[in-house]
Amino acid sequence: MSNEKTKRKFSLGLFYSKFGIFLILAAVFIIAAIAVPNFASKRNLMNILIAISCTTVLAFGATFIIILGHINIAYGSQIAFIGCAAVLVNVATGSVWAAIPVALVLGLFFGGLSGFFITKFNTPAFIMTLALTEACRGGAVLITGGTTVQGMTPDFAFVGQGYVGPIPMSIIIMAICFAIMWVILNKTVFGRHVYAVGGNANAAKASGIKPQRVVMKAFLLDGLMVGVASMLLMGRLNAGVPAAGVSYEMDAITAVVVGGTSMSGGSGTLRGTLVGAIIVGIINNVQTLLGVDGNVQKIVKGAIIVGAVVIDVITKNSAKKVR
Repeated sequence: MSNEKTKRKFSLGLFYSKFGIFLILAAVFIIAAIAVPNFASKRNLMNILIAISCTTVLAFGATFIIILGHINIAYGSQIAFIGCAAVLVNVATGSVWAAIPVALVLGLFFGGLSGFFITKFNTPAFIMTLALTEACRGGAVLITGGTTVQGMTPDFAFVGQGYVGPIPMSIIIMAICFAIMWVILNKTVFGRHVYAVGGNANAAKASGIKPQRVVMKAFLLDGLMVGVASMLLMGRLNAGVPAAGVSYEMDAITAVVVGGTSMSGGSGTLRGTLVGAIIVGIINNVQTLLGVDGNVQKIVKGAIIVGAVVIDVITKNSAKKVR
C-alpha cells in the first residue's frame, strides 16, 4: 500500500510538473473571461500579447540565468540605456540598421560585463546587477540630457508598432526569440551544460564541464535578449525615454518563476516561461480593466512571486520524500 501511495504521489507530481502551468493558465483565463466583459475578445487578447512582448523576451534570457542559480535585476535600467542609445543613433543616421547593431552590441557588453565579474571575481549576481541598475539608469539620463529623444524613423517604430499582415511585429520577434532560445536550451550541448551547472556546479566540473564558461555564455545570451527587448520597448514608445522600463525586471522574473523555473537553479523550461508570461500578462490586463490601483497591482505581483517560490520549495521537498 505504501508503494502504491508513493507511486501515486510521484505520478501526480510528474503530471503537475508537465501540465500544471497549463491548468493554471486555463483557470486564470476562465476566471478572467467571467469577471471581465470583452476580456476574451480578439482585440484584447492581441493587446495582452503585445504588452508582454518586451518583458517576455527579457524572461527568455532570465530563464537561463535563473536555471544557473543567478539573477539579473538590472533589466529595466539596461533597456532604458540601451534603447535610448539606439534611438540616438537612429535619429543621427536616419537608419534602423545602424541602431540595431548598437542595441545588440550594448546588450552583449552589459551581459559580458556581468558575467566577467561574476565568474572572475565571484561577485554575487545580485550585487553586480544592482550596480548596473544604478549605472545604466544614470547613463540613460546622461546621454539624453534627461529628456525624451524624439525623431525616431518609421522603420524603428515598426519594430514595436508595426504589423506583418494581421500579426504585430513585436509578437513575431517574441516568437523568433522563443524559437532560438528553445533550440539552444533543449537541443545543444550548451543547454545541457546549463542544467548540469545549475543543478550541481561541482559535479558538473568533475564531469569535465567548465561552469564559469557556461555562466559567461548565459549572461551573453541574456544581454542579447536585453538588446532585442530595448528595441521593442522604444519602438513601441516611438521615442527614446530614459525613464522607461521601470520594474520590467519584476515582470520578467515573475514570468520565469511562475513558469516553474526554480530560483535555486537546476530546473526550468522556456515553454513554462512563455506560459508564465502570458499568465502574468492576463493578471495585469484584468487588473487594469477593473481599474485596480497601480500600487495594489505591484503588491499582487510580489505575492505571486512569493507564492510561486513557496510552491517550488514544497514541490522539491515532496520529491525528496518520494525518493
